Amino acid sequence: MKINHLLSDWSSGTVATQAWLSERGVGPSLIQKYHHTGWVERVGHGAWKRNGDTVDWQGGVLALQQHDSLQVWPGGAIALSLAGYDHYMVLGKQTVDLFGVAGAVLPAWFRQYAWEVDIGFYPGGLFAQMEDVALQVFQVPYRQFELKISTPERAMLELIHQSADEMLFSGVADVLNGLATLSPRRLQSLLEACKSFRVKRVFLLLARNANHAWYARLDLSKIGLGKGKRQIIRGGRLDKEFLITVPESFLGAT
Repeated sequence: MKINHLLSDWSSGTVATQAWLSERGVGPSLIQKYHHTGWVERVGHGAWKRNGDTVDWQGGVLALQQHDSLQVWPGGAIALSLAGYDHYMVLGKQTVDLFGVAGAVLPAWFRQYAWEVDIGFYPGGLFAQMEDVALQVFQVPYRQFELKISTPERAMLELIHQSADEMLFSGVADVLNGLATLSPRRLQSLLEACKSFRVKRVFLLLARNANHAWYARLDLSKIGLGKGKRQIIRGGRLDKEFLITVPESFLGAT
């Protein structure tokens, strides 16, 4: 019976898209039959879950990642949290920040489903190219599936990208202060590929201030920072190395 083979491949707590089902020989008419006989429930257009199953955002993201070309992944604050860096936790409803390559979109079924978290989506490509080396495998606790999420190095740059200016020198700086074991090699590659001058300047200034050992191993001469002064903090003072306005306590040596 085909349904038994399907269910053996279908991890509990995950969403199955029609594309994934079709790869297993279950076309639209057959999945509709399974729906009418009570084996599966609709999540949205072209997306299904096992009957009686509870799916959360992680089971939904798995469905987004079940393609040859990775388009979407958890990054920023949520990636740092999943990796065990809980310095950037906020009270109340959790926000899950998803990042995507340039041109990536979230399908309607994902956007419209009632996840128990707020979803933030940042497409457009923060980096010049997608680098798998800057992603890592995350084993979802108590579940039989894995997700690809940003490494701490990439997640830190994404966190700066997604954060309002007023958060950079309080909450975001506190996060970076706790990241003493980042890889300078990976950071170098990411900073050279990063397309945002704001992200690069702020990251390097916060990293200089945190004074971790990995900062001294970065080659700043290879990292393009753009030209001119940029206002980050209103009423702040200009840092002469990175030419951004910052609170006085973050100024470099003059």
